Amino acid sequence: MPAAFTTISGVRAAAILHPYVGESVLKRFRAPGVEIFQRNVLECNDLPDVALVFGGDGSVNRLLHALAHSQCPLLPVPTGSANDFARALGIGSRGEALLAWKRYLAKRDNVRTIDLGVLTEPEAEASDAEWKPPVPTMTFADPEGRFKKPESALAPHIQHNEMRHAVRLAEQARERIYFASVAGVGLDAAANEYASRMPRWMKRTGGYAISAMRALTTYKASTITVRAETASGTLSISGPVLIAAFGNSPFFGNGMRILPRARVDDGLLDLCFVRDVPKSRVIREFPKLYSGRHTELDVVEYAQVMSVVIESDKPLPVCADGERVGITPVRASAAARALQVIVPAP
Repeated sequence: MPAAFTTISGVRAAAILHPYVGESVLKRFRAPGVEIFQRNVLECNDLPDVALVFGGDGSVNRLLHALAHSQCPLLPVPTGSANDFARALGIGSRGEALLAWKRYLAKRDNVRTIDLGVLTEPEAEASDAEWKPPVPTMTFADPEGRFKKPESALAPHIQHNEMRHAVRLAEQARERIYFASVAGVGLDAAANEYASRMPRWMKRTGGYAISAMRALTTYKASTITVRAETASGTLSISGPVLIAAFGNSPFFGNGMRILPRARVDDGLLDLCFVRDVPKSRVIREFPKLYSGRHTELDVVEYAQVMSVVIESDKPLPVCADGERVGITPVRASAAARALQVIVPAP
């Protein structure tokens, strides 16, 4: 029998369950003094003490906007078809997630703060800087200490400013897309299209590799241009691309080490640009993705960057955490220390 829970205080937890996850899985996480309620989504202004996500990378991705820069820690329970984010945190099974949960309830010493990736339009920051608020009529006292009558009412200026601020917040919610692991364009995005139509059991057992091979049969490389800011200057790469991946976690495709040097808390993104090669070579070299040895190949460029802009000769799908989230052009950067997570040990 599992060890009994020991809690140091009451906890209000939200359980986000993938449709395939049943009550039997959630039951193991219930404990005395812990209120667990099931939700489909989380709202930024109505967060619980902790969020338990019973699902995969896609389930985690859909909660990031609400949890980013909050005090609500996330515990991923790997029950999805791809669990690369949980894997990056050292949580390889439901049992390991349960041990991390018990440690959190007993001691609260296994919460870690990590980075998130952020996708925006390349012009988003510039357009935000270009806007200037209207200057209200001066209402300070004159040299004699008397207040002058305003030339126009202040109320419209104040209302305009407040409305503009509200609109900008709404725009930022649409313009900023957070991701937890890896984003990219190229064969990865094409493979995700095939994987999304697979049965769940197949996706969990090598489905991504099968999807990648299937996508390869019809894949036609597009030319993209990468402009990245690094610690030593600007890096530019251009050419037909097989995969251009960037993120702050090593894994994608349910266990492939596309970014083997990536760290979840270094404030940087890792970038891997794989140039297009004949399909026969892709098949021959494909297993190296699982060990990270693909970075040794002559067609691969790898770097740690502060930001990266991806442009293409035609709009290309952009995937993040296994989900299609937009099209090129796109800008990616790291949101440092943006998410609290529960890990197996301090």
